[in-house]
Amino acid sequence: MSVLFVAGLLIASPDRANAADLFSPIGPIMQDQSAHFLRAALIALVAVLPAMILLPIMLFRYRIGGSARYTPDWEFNKWFEAAIWGVPVLVICVLAFWLAQATLKLDPYQPLGDDPLEIDLVGTDFRYLAIYPDQQVAALDEIVIPTGRPVTFRLTTDTVMQSFLPNGFAGQIYAMPGMITKLNLAANREGEGLATQTQFNGYGFANMRVPMRAVSAAQFDAWVDGATGAPLDAESYARLVVKGDSAQEYHPATPELRPLADACLFDRVVARYHQGTAVPPEAQPGSPLYDPAKGALPTGACDTLLANGHFGMSQMNMAQTDTPTDPAGSGQ
Repeated sequence: MSVLFVAGLLIASPDRANAADLFSPIGPIMQDQSAHFLRAALIALVAVLPAMILLPIMLFRYRIGGSARYTPDWEFNKWFEAAIWGVPVLVICVLAFWLAQATLKLDPYQPLGDDPLEIDLVGTDFRYLAIYPDQQVAALDEIVIPTGRPVTFRLTTDTVMQSFLPNGFAGQIYAMPGMITKLNLAANREGEGLATQTQFNGYGFANMRVPMRAVSAAQFDAWVDGATGAPLDAESYARLVVKGDSAQEYHPATPELRPLADACLFDRVVARYHQGTAVPPEAQPGSPLYDPAKGALPTGACDTLLANGHFGMSQMNMAQTDTPTDPAGSGQ
C-alpha cells in the first residue's frame, strides 16, 4: 500500500511538468523501469484490492444486529483456503519472474550500444565533477549528454560513500572512494532531469542536485566548444575539492565547463586510495583538516595508476571476474 500511495503522490506532483522522473522518462532505461514499476503495482493490486473491497462488506454484513447467517461451528472451506493462499503465492511467483527478467535486462554494467560517450563522474562534498576524457573538458555541477548515443559512466567519490540518481535517465547506483562503479544509459529525446546525491553525507547534502540535460548532437558539440577558464589538472583539482561552509547547502553552485588538462584525472582520484597506506586527514578531501598543498594526487602514466586499469566492485568482494554480475546498489 505504501508503494501505491507514493506512486499516487508522484503522479499528482506539479513538478512532473518541469523535470524528468520515473513517470516522464527521457531514456530507454528509465522507460523500462517505469513500465516495470507500474506492472508490479498492478499485479500487487490482485492481492490488495480484494481485501480492500471485502473489508467494508464484511464489517457491514456481520455487524451486530445484521441478517447474516450465524455459523459458530464453521471451520474449513477448501475453496476459500485455496484462494487465501493461492492468489498471494501466484502474485509472488509472477512478480519474482518479472523482477528476475528486469534485473538481468537492466544490468547497469551492460553497454547499450557501440561507441558510447564516456563520462567519468567524481563525487565530492557539495559538488559533482563530470569529466569527458575524449572531449577533453570537465563540467562542474552539470551533466550534458547527446541524444541518440549510448553513455557509459564511471563513478567514484573523493569523500565518503555516495549514491548517484540520474532522475529521468536511469536508477540509483552507489559510488565509493577508491572504487569504480559503472552505469550505462541513453537519452532518446531532448529534456532535462536532475542528478541527485541521495546518500546523506552532512552539510550540502540537500543541495547536491545538478541539472542533467539531454541535447542534440550539434548542441552537445557547441556546449563542449564553450569550455572556458583555467584547464583542470591534478593541482587545480586539489583546490577544487576544498570543502565549503554550510552556506553552500542553501545556495546551488553555478555550473562550470573547463578544459581538461589531464585525461588521467579520474584514475588519479581512484588511485589516491591504493597507495599502500591510509590517506591522512590533511590529504583527504572532505576532512576538516584537508590541505590542498598536501592533497596531491598520485603521479604517473594512466596505465600504471590502477591494477588492470580499473578497480571496481568485483575487487572489493575479491571476485575473480572483471565485470560484476550484481553491481553496487540497485543500479537500474
